[in-house]
Amino acid sequence: MNSAAIASSDTPFDPPPLSQRAIEGWISDSGWTGQCVVEVVNETASTSADLMARARRVQFAQPVLRATDFQYEGRGRQGRPWFALPRHALLFSMGMPLAELPASLPAITLACGVALAECLQPRGIDVQLKWPNDLRVGGGKLGGILSELAADDKARFTLVVGIGINLHLEPSTRHMIGQPAVGLDELLPPAVVAAEREAWIGRLAAATLQTLDVFTRQGFAAFRPRFSALMEGRGREVDVMDNGAVIASGRLTDVDGHGRLLIDVGGGPPRMISVGDVVFRDSTP
Repeated sequence: MNSAAIASSDTPFDPPPLSQRAIEGWISDSGWTGQCVVEVVNETASTSADLMARARRVQFAQPVLRATDFQYEGRGRQGRPWFALPRHALLFSMGMPLAELPASLPAITLACGVALAECLQPRGIDVQLKWPNDLRVGGGKLGGILSELAADDKARFTLVVGIGINLHLEPSTRHMIGQPAVGLDELLPPAVVAAEREAWIGRLAAATLQTLDVFTRQGFAAFRPRFSALMEGRGREVDVMDNGAVIASGRLTDVDGHGRLLIDVGGGPPRMISVGDVVFRDSTP
């Protein structure tokens, strides 16, 4: 990453509104041959919350992509807020009906992370995956994934996967995020990033749909080696935090077949972690 050459906070960034038709075209061009309803709104509280509310009323009949230029109540894991100015991030959610619950369903977040990282790589973006749901470049957060499950009153399930990727970060936004972050326009020419929002959404949505298709048939086994290869911090000393408390400390080793984090705590079998935030003890990216 050469942030000195392409400085996100110093470059004007004013993309046009999202086009529903353009997103539909890019999903098809990206290899998805199944159905997918595309919805685009100027703003909403949360695309995932919108889809979750509808899925609780009745299971989706087919996949639905809902994208927006601005979310005023965007959120990440554990209810954390997501900060982005209008049109400064890719913000969309996928609602996908499930005929049955796949084994190890929580690991779908990790599988989607693999798909998104591999989708970004051909453009020269070296993405690493920080367990369980962050896309990172050079130690800064590029984006995140939030997976949720909704059931209607007939116990029919819909998986909702929310995706947010930073495009451009103003200084005020960086301050609110409160951790190192990177915008896509620090990695690619800003004018290109501004013009390609629909292409990115279409490609990433198609990758997510294809991931769920494989995951429902093969489970996390199809993605585990790829996640391990992309996982940030293997071999580094970490603390795992949950609700402000350290629940495990040791050396980050891998993930298991259910997507749980494996921590070498110094003797005996590794500690398996299902929920938590990884904090690196050193500052080496």
